[in-house]
Amino acid sequence: MTKRTLVKITIPVFLIILVVAAVAAFRVRRSLQPTVEYFTSIVEQGSLEKIISATGSVQTVVTVPVGSQVSGQVQELFADFNSVVKRGQLLAKLDPRNLESAVANLKAQLSAAQARVRSAEAEIRTHAANLSSSKANLSGARVTRDNAKLQLDRAAELSQRGLQAKNDYDTAKANYDTAVARYEQVDAQSASTEAQIAQAKAGLQQVEADMERAQVNLEYANIFSPVDGIVISRDVDVGQTIAASMSAPTLFNIATDLSQMQVKASVDEADIGSISEDAKVTFTVDSYPNSIFEGKIAEIRLNPQTVQNVVTYSVILSIQNKELRLKPGMTASIKIMVAEREKALKVPNAALRYHLPGTPAPSFGATVDSKASSKAIAQRGSGVSLPQAPGQKWNPGDKLRFATFDKVQNHEGRVFVLGKDRKAVEKKVVLGISDGAMTEVISGDLKVDDEVIVGDGTQVDTQTQVQRGQPGQQQGQRRGF
Repeated sequence: MTKRTLVKITIPVFLIILVVAAVAAFRVRRSLQPTVEYFTSIVEQGSLEKIISATGSVQTVVTVPVGSQVSGQVQELFADFNSVVKRGQLLAKLDPRNLESAVANLKAQLSAAQARVRSAEAEIRTHAANLSSSKANLSGARVTRDNAKLQLDRAAELSQRGLQAKNDYDTAKANYDTAVARYEQVDAQSASTEAQIAQAKAGLQQVEADMERAQVNLEYANIFSPVDGIVISRDVDVGQTIAASMSAPTLFNIATDLSQMQVKASVDEADIGSISEDAKVTFTVDSYPNSIFEGKIAEIRLNPQTVQNVVTYSVILSIQNKELRLKPGMTASIKIMVAEREKALKVPNAALRYHLPGTPAPSFGATVDSKASSKAIAQRGSGVSLPQAPGQKWNPGDKLRFATFDKVQNHEGRVFVLGKDRKAVEKKVVLGISDGAMTEVISGDLKVDDEVIVGDGTQVDTQTQVQRGQPGQQQGQRRGF
């Protein structure tokens, strides 16, 4: 091989080595530069709802416990579970023998009392005659007393002047004292006669009252329904002994109307300010997982319940149950719609929480005034009224009701948008309602199909990386984030 040929072969090899070295240097230099891979989501437009979730139990509106006011053994039962009963219908009967004995005993006492009354009436007539005589004697005794007093005064005056003997004065003094004592004795006899008359009348009234009470207790052996309704529980059986000495034991529980029921929901104190009686309410029960039931807020009760430092308020929902599908005791999963938007510009909440590496996390922005918000107003006479049982005389229109509320309090926020150069650009926005996953954008430099950053490779652990997927993946493909 000649020297010239060797030079021709060496030049191309050298050029190849240079190119390879340049490419390697470029790759090494690029690998040394820090890069951030962003996880993004697409800004969407669509419906958005702010919903408050709660749980509660289905209850009858009015449940009347039917008890017994007297003790005894259950002799007969005329109603069972699910029995439809009318007001005044006989439900149960207790063994009346002890009560009948008490009535018979008091009847005998009444007869004896009546005999005593007849005797007392004779005594009353005698006392009346004695009273007349006593009154006459009283008048005579008064005259005698006054005359003796006059004689005593004269004797005293004459004795002081020395015109009468001391013996005559003493005689006048003794006559006066005797007249006073006689007057007081006759007066006491008159009072005693009147007391005996009053005592005889009181004894008669006492026996009559005892007799009436024993008769009422005998009637209590028959237990009647106080309302129209359905028996939802029966707590006694035939032969069971009921002791009503300290409190009235419950025999039946009667629901007045199962076609209209209520749900008692517990709402957290953080959410109670957003709820009004105008809110749309839906709920589900485990028995019918594919059915959605509707309700109306009838009451927002002001009585707080605190359990393990968690404060909740009772919200009563009125529901129609014409088909009797809902039964007392069912657990209801409730959704209360506070606000809704048909065409809202939406960003994921993760985008609002995101901050660039090395920068502080975002804080909640100031509240922005909005004409859409309204202040809470308490008023009377509006809303849904629950049915009342017989004897419940309050006026539902006098109850305090909450008609409006602060539906939305707009506030400021920020997001980072991935630009065309794949760099993060900060955008200021004004935010509205949120459903917990997405938030409404009311104003700001943001539009549909913008890519907002929800995370990056420097701020993600294994679990969230699995949830986020690959860089650039859209929110619509990974709703779990």
